[in-house]
Amino acid sequence: MSFLPAPDPLLSLSPAEREAVCGRLLADWFSIHARALPWREDYDPYKVLVSEFMLQQTQVETVLPYFERWVAVYPTLAALAQADEASVLKLWEGLGYYSRCRNLLNAARAMVSEGFSLPPPDVEKLRSYPGIGSYTAGAVASVAYNLPVPAVDGNAERVVARLCDVALPAGSGALRRRVAAIVSGMIPEGGARALNQGLMDLGAAVCTPRSADCLRCPLISCCLGARRDTPLCRPLPKRRADIRGIKAWGVLGLREGACLLRRRPDKGLWASMWEIPWFERGSDHFGSDFEDWASPYGLSCSSYCDVAQVSFSFTAHRVRARVVACEISAPPALMEAGTWRFVPAQELSELVLPAPSRKFWTALIENAVLFDEMMGRC
Repeated sequence: MSFLPAPDPLLSLSPAEREAVCGRLLADWFSIHARALPWREDYDPYKVLVSEFMLQQTQVETVLPYFERWVAVYPTLAALAQADEASVLKLWEGLGYYSRCRNLLNAARAMVSEGFSLPPPDVEKLRSYPGIGSYTAGAVASVAYNLPVPAVDGNAERVVARLCDVALPAGSGALRRRVAAIVSGMIPEGGARALNQGLMDLGAAVCTPRSADCLRCPLISCCLGARRDTPLCRPLPKRRADIRGIKAWGVLGLREGACLLRRRPDKGLWASMWEIPWFERGSDHFGSDFEDWASPYGLSCSSYCDVAQVSFSFTAHRVRARVVACEISAPPALMEAGTWRFVPAQELSELVLPAPSRKFWTALIENAVLFDEMMGRC
């Protein structure tokens, strides 16, 4: 399916008319209703960079406590560049999408190695660093340095798509490019920071995904979506990936007060992290499924018992896992290979574990009787 762009009314306005539109957003609304966010207190470019990495695919409310802890431990770009990966991953634990954390660390190291004490005020240079795409580069450049470039997040995309009645799918490259062009034409002199943030905040508070409070919107008089009664239809819905349901076993392999962990591959989901292993169920019988799964590794299980059932999600997968605690042994060669290890129970809290592993371990701890029995037996 192809989409033919219609003329954008905002781009056909005279400079004076566009200035009036921006004035209604910024002077009449954003100056009063702007969100009080810690990275906006002084627009420190490093803090803006950290916030933008954390905000990728994560809500502001979730990010706030992580951001505060992060800048308390790593207050500058140089401090972050000197940190080790295990420490930053531990501080990031719970935010998910851990590749963002590694990219932020690697970007900081690269910037410092090139002599920068702050992220550089240059969009193309910013895009050369790990994990920084067009949006993040535009956000740092415009929010931190007030450079006249667009920063189109999901909120801004939705506001402009409704404002100009743009019939393109949400999150698509075509819509992002179209909205970026519109926003570029709207930026008032010296006002990129305010305009980009004003559009973001308007989308977060008024022009939200499931509602459009048009009577509260400062842009209602020039909004094509409101005029045509299409705001909740814009942007067009994105095509959702087919959801795959998975039934799995979560394996709490215990021995001498320690739990078996395996290291995930260096690339992909939860890259390089240690996890409590899990695998897809072939039947409802753990013993036979375990033998099929464990035989290539030389693992053996002498006894086992059910702990709980937990659920977790990743990408387009929804997993229901039956967690099983078992007395387990492993050949020394497997441990020496470096991808498996037994970790004492009291040290698990110090490790960065994927969310499913935390759920598995928490399920055992919360069953106090079973926990004492299994740990005493193992």
